[in-house]
Amino acid sequence: MPRLGEHALAALVIVVASVQVTARSEDPNATALANVQNVVSGTGGDLSQYRPLSAYLAVGLQHLFQLAAPPFVAMRFVQCLLLFSLAFVVYQHLGLNRRVTLVGIGLLTGLTSLELGTLGPSAFSLDRFNDAIFYLLGALFVLRGHELWIPALIAVAIANRETAVFMPTLILARYPFNRHLLTLKRPLVLASVAWLVAAGVYLAIHVYYGPHPRTEASYWGPDMFLHSLAMPGQTAFFVAAINLLPLLAILVLKDAEPFLQRLFWMVVPLWFVVHIWAARLGEGIMYLVPLALVIVPLVLQGLQRRLARSVSDADVVAAAASAPARPA
Repeated sequence: MPRLGEHALAALVIVVASVQVTARSEDPNATALANVQNVVSGTGGDLSQYRPLSAYLAVGLQHLFQLAAPPFVAMRFVQCLLLFSLAFVVYQHLGLNRRVTLVGIGLLTGLTSLELGTLGPSAFSLDRFNDAIFYLLGALFVLRGHELWIPALIAVAIANRETAVFMPTLILARYPFNRHLLTLKRPLVLASVAWLVAAGVYLAIHVYYGPHPRTEASYWGPDMFLHSLAMPGQTAFFVAAINLLPLLAILVLKDAEPFLQRLFWMVVPLWFVVHIWAARLGEGIMYLVPLALVIVPLVLQGLQRRLARSVSDADVVAAAASAPARPA
């Protein structure tokens, strides 16, 4: 019965979190519909035209249920259920206790909710939520020893968003770098195969659709960064989305398990550099993958282990203090 109660509490937290994020996923200007229609009609600009999976999924569900428009609200709710459920299972595999895992779900809910809605700078972002779902599913495969699924998973994920290119690092992060080369042969080969599959699918999509220059003003490099800094709201929402978590992650890095340590260095710095350099600073949903996959579990695991160590040390001191004195 206690086990049943724990499962019920976890399910309740996941459902409440999903309702909260879904309620914040407002789209008053119908940008989600416009983006989907542009991609399906082949008029989406670079890069949206080359991220067709989420758009075609939305239209497919619309036709399946004979709706007047894609069921964006229902899709967001299901996305949240998958995202938070996968995060819960992955965090448990990483050794977080159940209560700490639920704190992690709540933290993700709050950070995500801040970025959405009429006041948030992030768009409806079907593809970004799906991106995080694919990464968490990949992490679950790797943690359970099913790395062979990663090439197949990335073939689908790369059609959703090109940021899936980091997914093979999940395989590499499972193995220490100081091992003999022969023991690393399998993960290196498997990761290489996954990258080749991703490259093949990515190029095939570009060849199929052809060139699609952006129709709106775009920025890149220092222009994008300076453009974002010129808008105070962008910086505020970036700080709100990221918070102090990356700094905390670095502070507790040595307390986290090696898999998370290696994954942090393989994914987080480059992910932040690319997105700060090539996207609007305030769109915090773009950092959902590193937050959900690496930073949040790493911070919580590090703090959990530090607390456990402090309690253990305190118990040792208390036991020593209460022990009867030895006769001289």
